[in-house]
Amino acid sequence: MHLARVIGRLVATIKQGALGGIPLQWIQPLSANGERAGSPVVAVDRIGSGPGDVVVYITSREAAMTLDEPFPAVDAGIVAKVDWCNLRGERTLDA
Repeated sequence: MHLARVIGRLVATIKQGALGGIPLQWIQPLSANGERAGSPVVAVDRIGSGPGDVVVYITSREAAMTLDEPFPAVDAGIVAKVDWCNLRGERTLDA
């Protein structure tokens, strides 16, 4: 599992049938300190997150398991919203 901040919504008028009605979000991966860590990616969103939210996402085959159909073409899936993190006794990433 990884941390990211939702930086925008992706709109696709044509997409794979299994992704119909599933929101797609642009997410920026984050380090535990809340700093950018790598390039933004697109993730399916089954939990209703929005721009500015800090989220937990999964990748690879497990990302497709967030959907009803088990075999869509998905690389990342959002599985949780982060309220806050505790890193070495300090509260970080307040949402």
